[in-house]
Amino acid sequence: MMNPIKNMEINPLQASSSLGAAMFFLGINNAVVLMHGAVGCASFDKVTLTKHFRENIPIVTTALNEYGAILGGTDFLTSGIKNIYEKMKPDFIGIASSGLTETSGEDIACIIRDFKEKQDLPFSKIIYAGTPDYKGSLEDGYMKAMLALLEDFSGKETYKTFKKSKKLTKSINVFCPVSFTPQDFLELREAVGYFDLKPVMIPDLGLSLDGHLDERGYLQTTADGLGIKDMENIHNSEFNIVIGLSLGNAVKSISELTGLATYYFPNVCGLKNSDKLFNLLSELSGKEIPEKYKRQRRQLMDAYLDTHFYFLGKDIALALGIDLLDSFSMIYSEMGANLKIGISTKFSDDIKYRFLNFCEGDLDLLDNYRNVDLIVSNSNAGFYAKDFRIPLLRAGFPLIDEIGHGYKHYILYRGAVNLAVESANLLNKG
Repeated sequence: MMNPIKNMEINPLQASSSLGAAMFFLGINNAVVLMHGAVGCASFDKVTLTKHFRENIPIVTTALNEYGAILGGTDFLTSGIKNIYEKMKPDFIGIASSGLTETSGEDIACIIRDFKEKQDLPFSKIIYAGTPDYKGSLEDGYMKAMLALLEDFSGKETYKTFKKSKKLTKSINVFCPVSFTPQDFLELREAVGYFDLKPVMIPDLGLSLDGHLDERGYLQTTADGLGIKDMENIHNSEFNIVIGLSLGNAVKSISELTGLATYYFPNVCGLKNSDKLFNLLSELSGKEIPEKYKRQRRQLMDAYLDTHFYFLGKDIALALGIDLLDSFSMIYSEMGANLKIGISTKFSDDIKYRFLNFCEGDLDLLDNYRNVDLIVSNSNAGFYAKDFRIPLLRAGFPLIDEIGHGYKHYILYRGAVNLAVESANLLNKG
């Protein structure tokens, strides 16, 4: 086992928590993300997200200067909120902080609470997530934004007692991880719908960043996504489904804040976990698993059979965020692939047994594995793949040197087929 501790990051795999919070907020309909910090903090996140999704990314900044950093940024923040509301008229403003504003020690949550209490105007829904970029990861920021949203709608943040109304039969809440592609969201939504259940995807990047041209033309806010009215009714759904290894620590909070029975899946990829999800949906809905998915299950078993020859004697190196590393290694393990090294943004005892070596670290660790047959990672691993002359299967975040990844999906039976076939073809060419 390699030592997971390093003294420096040479080519980071980990992205900042503010970026994760921004991605969560972008899954809400008619939303704008406000980065409270210097211009550069917002610019980096906006450029990276634009290159990755190739869509309009409504991120603006409070543009904190040296005076605000030293004397306090209250005026910058409140002016930013007012300007957004007056010029863009969003239903939702998601505020993410930065290293600069968190280090100065301001109580940003208190500033926002005071601002909302003093305003007579019907301001948008405003949610704040503390995301200093020197602490945590993409997954941490995403989870913080998710819990901040739930706390606000549950009344915990506003100290208002939440009262449940009539149960919304057939409605369920589906909490999705940051690793999902827009197509993953759409595939899962469709699958849940086959059981006559209405999924409330939290967030819904499948609707907001799936790459559609809006009939209203250019919009300054997100074009679609999770609706505020849907959030107001999440406590009246039948139950919660939480997906993602990185969201494991949030399950208890989600269950308590919503007051609903909660079912947790580290991932919904491959044969075993897809079976678990479809069996649960069938049991709770009283509906038989649709023939479409029974057939896709048989197709996956056939794909495993057809492709496993290409994996014999081949070594694979994976460098991915913890959610995607869990998902992909699950599929590869079901195929009997040899996972030489797993590099991720977090260490997890739950999945380390799938790898010959597993560690938390950066892409530079790939330099120790020049003899593997396939690298699975984001675009930043392209240099290593080219230098080592090893095929690269691009996945994760960011993906900036190819287009179309938003249309790919790797969840459920069909997603596992996609990964098995793409990997086998690259191994065959390598």
